[in-house]
Amino acid sequence: MLGVLKKILFGVRGARVSPQEAVGYVNGGAVLVDVREKDEFARGHAHGACNIPLRELRAGGTAFLDARLPAGTREVVLVCQSGMRSRVAQSILSGQDARTYLDLAGGMGAWRAHGLPIARHD
Repeated sequence: MLGVLKKILFGVRGARVSPQEAVGYVNGGAVLVDVREKDEFARGHAHGACNIPLRELRAGGTAFLDARLPAGTREVVLVCQSGMRSRVAQSILSGQDARTYLDLAGGMGAWRAHGLPIARHD
């Protein structure tokens, strides 16, 4: 059990990226996926992110994600509030297909701290 928890928290697969690096990946064609709940997403998310809550990813896995991403997506940057849920999502998804799953270190807190664009759905 401890090994599984370490894998989820610290990740055996997948890199963590800074907010600036995430922007570079997105500009290069990566998709930004916010794994927070819909109400959290609505209160403020990274501009251009799509919302796929972690609980839905857990239930549907890669097939669920495939149906919501543009065809040919090779890189996905995962984000949550602080970086915990996105790291769990990365652990669930990594190694299951040819995509690279990157975790946004520090989550939306870091995104905001770097002054990057935020969108809201009121």
